[in-house]
Amino acid sequence: MRCTLKELKHMHVETVSGQELGHVCDIVIESTGQLIAQYMVKSSILSTKQYCISREQIVRWEKDKIIVDDAILTEQQASEESIPGQLGSSPIAMITEE
Repeated sequence: MRCTLKELKHMHVETVSGQELGHVCDIVIESTGQLIAQYMVKSSILSTKQYCISREQIVRWEKDKIIVDDAILTEQQASEESIPGQLGSSPIAMITEE
C-alpha cells in the first residue's frame, strides 16, 4: 500500500485492543535507507501528548487507520510500574514526549 504524506498525516492510529492513540502528525526518516524510522502521533491538535512509534511496532495498515502493538506505556506509567532494582517483565514500546 502506498500513500502520500498528506494522506499519512490524516491516518488514525490505534492499538490492537482498540485504544485510540490519535493521528500521525509527523514522521522521522532514516536518511541512509530512505525509510520511515518513526511515526509521531498526537492525540489531538491542541494536545502536547505525543507518541513516537517505530515501524516495528506497526501490526497492520488498514484503509483509514494504522494498528500498533498493545505494548504501549507513557513515560509516567513506566516509572509507576517499575520496581527499583528490578527489570520489568516487558519492554516499553512507546514513550510519550510532553
